[in-house]
Amino acid sequence: SAKQIAHAHHATVNDVVLAAVADGLRQLLASRGEDVAGLVQRAMVTISLHDEQPGQAHGNKPGWMMVPLPLGEPDPVRRLELIAAETAARKHQARPEAGSGIFRFAAGQRAWYRHFPRQRSVNLVVTNAPGPPVPLYLAGARLLELFPMMPVMGNLTLVVAALSYAGQLNLTAVADHDHCPDLEIFTHGGHTALDDLARSALVPAPR
Repeated sequence: SAKQIAHAHHATVNDVVLAAVADGLRQLLASRGEDVAGLVQRAMVTISLHDEQPGQAHGNKPGWMMVPLPLGEPDPVRRLELIAAETAARKHQARPEAGSGIFRFAAGQRAWYRHFPRQRSVNLVVTNAPGPPVPLYLAGARLLELFPMMPVMGNLTLVVAALSYAGQLNLTAVADHDHCPDLEIFTHGGHTALDDLARSALVPAPR
């Protein structure tokens, strides 16, 4: 599982998701004939911030951080290690929350969305939110699976959403068909990376 992979490599589940995304992007761009050697892509990673005290529950507090994804690194384990180091460093840096700063005001939101079709600071968006840790029921029927959805936006042609639910971790990739018709190459690369990392988690790391 993603938790086992994360534990084996001293990373987080979010790091494992980003490592899979990075491998998918690496395979996608390589299949298009692009040189991925030394390539780094910038991901805006939305995360849930929690500061509740025990016994309190105020829901998810979405925030974000920018994470460089080292697509040029061919080794999936090393790629995960690099991503884990980056996210660990960035978690201690201040980052705006959705609903704070200019985003509290409609004018600020409109300015942001007007700029987004021309922005050049981020290559894709990845969200990862914790869902219910226990099964949900409706009229006695159990909800078996839960998949997140996120629309493409601005000049981004690919977005990825991850959501945990009752021991599952499901990922959804959404792409602009006109600009990214080869999405299956991305998803295959992500699956391959997770398989490789799962196998590596079964082998004790050298001391």
